[in-house]
Amino acid sequence: GRQRAARRAVERTIADEKLPLHLRTAALGRLARIPGRGADAVRPWTDDEDVVIAEAALAALPHTDRPADALTDLLAHAGDDRARVAMYAAGRAAAHTRPSRLAPLLAARTAPGTGKVTSRKEVVRLAAELLPRADAAALLADAYGQPDQHVDVRAACVAAGTPLLGDVRMWEVAEHAAGGERALRIAVLRAHPTELDPDLRPRYARLIQDLCRTGDDTLAPLAHTALVPWLPWAPHAAAVLVEAVTDLDRRGRWRSAADALVNAALTAPDTNRALIRALSLLATGETADDAGAERDRPARRRIGHLAGLLSLRSGTNDRQVAAVLAEAGRTLATQRDLMPDAVALLARSLDLAADPDPLHTGLVELAALHTGRPALAARTAATVGRRVVGYRGAEIGDPDALLLVVARLAATGDPAEGLLAAELTVACGLRTGWTGPWRTQLRMLRQHPCDDVRDVAYAEATAEE
Repeated sequence: GRQRAARRAVERTIADEKLPLHLRTAALGRLARIPGRGADAVRPWTDDEDVVIAEAALAALPHTDRPADALTDLLAHAGDDRARVAMYAAGRAAAHTRPSRLAPLLAARTAPGTGKVTSRKEVVRLAAELLPRADAAALLADAYGQPDQHVDVRAACVAAGTPLLGDVRMWEVAEHAAGGERALRIAVLRAHPTELDPDLRPRYARLIQDLCRTGDDTLAPLAHTALVPWLPWAPHAAAVLVEAVTDLDRRGRWRSAADALVNAALTAPDTNRALIRALSLLATGETADDAGAERDRPARRRIGHLAGLLSLRSGTNDRQVAAVLAEAGRTLATQRDLMPDAVALLARSLDLAADPDPLHTGLVELAALHTGRPALAARTAATVGRRVVGYRGAEIGDPDALLLVVARLAATGDPAEGLLAAELTVACGLRTGWTGPWRTQLRMLRQHPCDDVRDVAYAEATAEE
């Protein structure tokens, strides 16, 4: 008796049009939760004239004690103005429905004419999430293959089907989509390796690799970016990035390929060979179109872009990154006119926390590349100095070790070595608060035979006046 009275009170609240809507919709939610009677009591309100009440009733249906029973009613709204609310509620109802009953209900709502495009996309997503793999693959492949199926529904089948690629029907869908309209190709590119079984990843990487060769210059950048996470399973696929970066006849897609190539070299260890190959191909074909009206040394511009990207990634003292920078720098240093890019990379690849001997050797080799280039020597020395100022303690090692290195560089009288010594002295002086040994070193540098070195040493003061 009390339960019946409570239900009548709730129903009076819902029916009272003078009450604010939020009270009436809240009452619908309470009505749905009444055991045994909620479902039958809420259903009549789903056709109410008032949109807010009708939608609240639909939203309440899956919250009864028989959520699965509401699914047929909710799916019936897939094509009308209530589709948005009904399909959201259908997701909850579907999660409570036995797969054997769910499969035919969902399958009936995938074809053109059975619901709005957004509703059909949601049905596809629910099928992939809730049905056993074989049933889900069958439903998605069938939905994809329907004649006149909307391209967005097809794209949803491709996207939701990635975890189901163990089923041959989904492979056929993915391969068809890879040669299909732009929206389908984009859906293929959206997959991530973690969604697939490891043994399927090399095969999928080939699909992405083929998409990198698309004739569409607006799609190629998406494909280049998408390829990077797949490269650990297909290192050879980086060759398509090298092709795009080094093909000087095409100007629309090299930038995205360069970005991908640098990301790959720094994240997938096997692909740094590809980056070095691209750099050496560009470095040797570097003389075309010199200062033309339309183009100016396109290969050189591309090398500059790659070197700039690598320099930006050198902020951490990561030894894997440093090894890539060093190899890239050595590759470019073989061409006299690429020296500025080469030394910028080499300066950023030095391990400033190394023991004095290897660090000294590295700095001497770096200085030797600056013969006849005083302006570049000043720039390189400033770069090395900035690294010492900017790094956290452990990454630049022990100032005492650096003091040994600096003293040896300063003693030779070589201008480039002297500039490195001066910038390192200024940086370490600032870091240590100008302790005695660094003040002595600065004093010595102010007597250096090279004017440029003395200028740097005099520009810094150990104490303010």
